[in-house]
Amino acid sequence: MKGKRYRSNFAKTVWIVIAHLAAVSAAVCMVAFVALYEKGIRLDDRNKNYIESEEFNNELRQKGTDIIGGLSAQEDINFLKNAGSSAVIDLFEFKEKGNSWDAIKELSMKNVSGLAYSVNDILEWAKDWDGSEAYYDNGNIIQCRTTDGTSHCFYLDDFKKRIADGTLKIDYNKDYFDSDADEFWDKTDAQKVDAAYDLIYWNSDASQNIGSVTDVTTGVEYSETYFLSVNGLAEKFAPQGADNLLDAVNSSEEWSGSPRGAYDELANLLDCISSVQNDAKTYEYTTAQDNSFQPTGECEEGSSNLTYLFADKKAKTVYTNKEAYGDYTQLEQNLEKILKEHTFAVVYPDLSECVTDIPNISLQVWNHTIKQSLDTEDFVFAVNVDIEFPIADSIASDAETFEKYANLMLPVLLGTILSCVIWLISMIWLTVAAGRKPEDEEIHLNSFDRWYTEIAAGIVIGVWLVGVMGMVTVISNSLIGTFNNMQILIILLVICGIYTMAWFLTGYLSLVRRIKAGTFWKNSLLRRILKWIGKCNRKIIDFIGSFSRNTSEKIKVLFGIGGFVFLQFLLMLFMINASGIFALVLIVADVAAIVYAVRKVDGLDLVMDGLKKISDGELQYKIKTEQLTGKYKAMAEYINNIGDGLDAAVENSLKKERMQTVLITNVSHDLKTPLTSIINYVDLLKRENLTDPKVQEYLRILDEKSQRLKVLTEDVVEASKASTGNIKFEMNDIDFVEMVQQVIGEFEEKFQEKNLTMMVHFTDEPSMIYADGQKMWRVLENVFGNVVKYAMEGTRVYAEIRNSNKKVVFSLKNISAQPLNFSADELTERFIRGDVARNTEGSGLGLSIAKSLTELQGGEFKLYLDGDLFKVMITFAANMSKK
Repeated sequence: MKGKRYRSNFAKTVWIVIAHLAAVSAAVCMVAFVALYEKGIRLDDRNKNYIESEEFNNELRQKGTDIIGGLSAQEDINFLKNAGSSAVIDLFEFKEKGNSWDAIKELSMKNVSGLAYSVNDILEWAKDWDGSEAYYDNGNIIQCRTTDGTSHCFYLDDFKKRIADGTLKIDYNKDYFDSDADEFWDKTDAQKVDAAYDLIYWNSDASQNIGSVTDVTTGVEYSETYFLSVNGLAEKFAPQGADNLLDAVNSSEEWSGSPRGAYDELANLLDCISSVQNDAKTYEYTTAQDNSFQPTGECEEGSSNLTYLFADKKAKTVYTNKEAYGDYTQLEQNLEKILKEHTFAVVYPDLSECVTDIPNISLQVWNHTIKQSLDTEDFVFAVNVDIEFPIADSIASDAETFEKYANLMLPVLLGTILSCVIWLISMIWLTVAAGRKPEDEEIHLNSFDRWYTEIAAGIVIGVWLVGVMGMVTVISNSLIGTFNNMQILIILLVICGIYTMAWFLTGYLSLVRRIKAGTFWKNSLLRRILKWIGKCNRKIIDFIGSFSRNTSEKIKVLFGIGGFVFLQFLLMLFMINASGIFALVLIVADVAAIVYAVRKVDGLDLVMDGLKKISDGELQYKIKTEQLTGKYKAMAEYINNIGDGLDAAVENSLKKERMQTVLITNVSHDLKTPLTSIINYVDLLKRENLTDPKVQEYLRILDEKSQRLKVLTEDVVEASKASTGNIKFEMNDIDFVEMVQQVIGEFEEKFQEKNLTMMVHFTDEPSMIYADGQKMWRVLENVFGNVVKYAMEGTRVYAEIRNSNKKVVFSLKNISAQPLNFSADELTERFIRGDVARNTEGSGLGLSIAKSLTELQGGEFKLYLDGDLFKVMITFAANMSKK
């Protein structure tokens, strides 16, 4: 018992708490490790300063690349600004060149298709463009097509205005709009356009022709009219030589009939130029009085710890964020100043000339980017970082984070590993102890473990998911503004981690207990469904197979039902177009069928009622056959004959049982008289003090055999009474533990003679049963006597009493000296002994008597054999009122 305390509820609770703490700790440490890694901190950054770190290299390299990109974007914008006031961008040419920034550089800057916009207008339009202005508008354009394939497009409002003033005449497609009848045709012409628009929009039927249109002013007739779905956008500027985009499309051969494509290309052009403007905006420059360029964006002087200088030696132009470095004539002196500072990098066209004092930084990226992005072959690009970080910019913020957390990466990683190991150990322990208790080796399931496996899993996952979503929402909303994002994340991890681990253990440990108890699949809903499907299949097969039995009757039934259904079908066909006479015939046929079915069911009820009475024991009952016909009558006669046969068989069986009981009683009584005389005379002879050894041996054998015969005779009588229930019981409340202890005391010497060691495991709880004390003593005496006779010498005998599910369970286990080559049920039969050679004493009735006496008192007596292991288990209902 003491060695199994690790299975106690207290120990399990401790390990569950440890598992929760380890899981939460591992999650927090892991998130912290990932967060630090995302901030650029690495394990090898310990004992380094920020300038030596990989994060600083990445940050500086990215900022340099952004600066070069900003310079390139500014150069591209300047290319458009310098194109001239008459320069235009033709949308068709832009599309043909590949609608990209490289395509813009290849444009002729002339109007070649009739749909072109001024460069200045496009630049101004793109400044406030964010892409959301191009929305998908279903039906905002009306397209009218002629029979020769030409078309003309109208804005929806303009089309309705022309319809209203009579400039346009429309003949609606009646095949499409007739369904609306008066509701549609009673409207005015302008209202009909709105109604048509609504109908097509809600039916998602934009390809539907709404009718033919005639232009009164020009006399042009359009045979088809459609609503078009296009990228609608507010036209801030008109195309060159047109009032709006549609006017240009209608007059352009390249765009004729394709307003949707024109709108799409305009949105693409604005997207392309807006993107370049946004890139240049971060590093936007203005011309200073000395012709240098000053940034007004992110790297503005006084806003960054980074100083940079880019000089285009061919154009003799300097780009810098430090006003003092803006004079190109002082370029060499300024470069000398940068080289005297710490943390510098200078890039030249020739990589071999590049210099830097920044550890591990590669200047090849900047060199390559400059050559690819900027139109210059003679340049110098220099950067310098003030490592005192006097300005609170992104570099200073990263440096502060690095200095604060760089040395935490290894402890956080070790914490993650240690927490995972502890969690794994706790999970292994809980897996081993799941379902076990200190007092036995059985698997104990709780009420949740008995739910269907799939339903239990669904509830665990569902409750966990709903809880996590609710906690994330509530906690996040309540803590925003009070804590930063990292603090909120850690709080969420702790709370949600504990909640998640609780539900994980609930589901996992239940799964382990189910697997150990063998109920995972046995108690599965899927198994029940598959069994139900299998049962249905068997029933279908049985139903199909039933046609091979009593085929003639089934054919009669099928033909009868088939004929009746066919008659019903014919009568229903006639009723559709005929007079009420067929309805009357149909009603008469139905009533006749109902009467016939009721009579059949009534006959079946008579047969079923007779079967029930006979099965309840009324073997003399006879089913009345006068009201039955056909097969039901024959069935009832067979059942009546079966009743007569059963009655005769039962009477014969009872007569034999009575004869056997009388025979056993009489024979036992007749044996007792001579047996008593033999025992008495043997006793008298023993008192004569005979000295002859042979005579003494004869007397000993006579004494043993006569005593054995006496026991056998008494056992036969008692077995007969027990099997027939002819015994009176005096039932009382009995302390079963105390009774078993007394029996063990009685057999102590016999156990010592056979060198048997008794191992006792009794519950500390009261174990009261309601039974006859004398008869229970005989039961226990037979069971323990059986152990003395048949147990292997020098082995242990285990006796255990436990309370389980309101029952008192007693078990006795021992190792048999002889092989048990038969079933456990055979041992409770009369005259069956564990010693097949019958070399030991015993009648073979002990276990049979014990079983009969136990069951007559309301108990349960079972035997179990496992190889040579012999186990007796006696179970009684616990008397709860005496606890």
